[in-house]
Amino acid sequence: MTYQEYKEQRQKEFNALPIFWAFSNEQFKAAMEARGLTEKDTDKIYRLSNGGFYLRKDSQIIKDFINRPNLLPELMKDHDFAVSAFRYEMDNHEYAINYYQGDWEVCNIFSEKELEFGDDKNYKDYLIEAGLENLIPEYQIARSSHFKAAEENGWF
Repeated sequence: MTYQEYKEQRQKEFNALPIFWAFSNEQFKAAMEARGLTEKDTDKIYRLSNGGFYLRKDSQIIKDFINRPNLLPELMKDHDFAVSAFRYEMDNHEYAINYYQGDWEVCNIFSEKELEFGDDKNYKDYLIEAGLENLIPEYQIARSSHFKAAEENGWF
């Protein structure tokens, strides 16, 4: 499995959750009516996030998804997966042209804690801070591959 496949699977699982989205009063009313409720039946729903809602009866489904063990640390032990993960996020964050924050942004995705940004830090510093120093070789491979593609494609 590649990192992209992992992300697509997680997105598919998330999309299957019984969450509805509403960003206006009209959307909220329509979404509630689609569930046999009125816009005043707010005692029958929970807010997940800005614009995200779910029925109280579905709360265990949402909790189970949120509280599921994070498989990413285990998957990152696989060399090819880790390289594909770093490369995917480098490409996604325009790493080649994001000199000041690229390493911080990419490493932060794989850290279980928020990394502290520093102008004088590089990817090795961030990986060490995240407890991922064992992934420095994979990061270096992804980095080289990203820069090579950036040069070939004229991204910078």
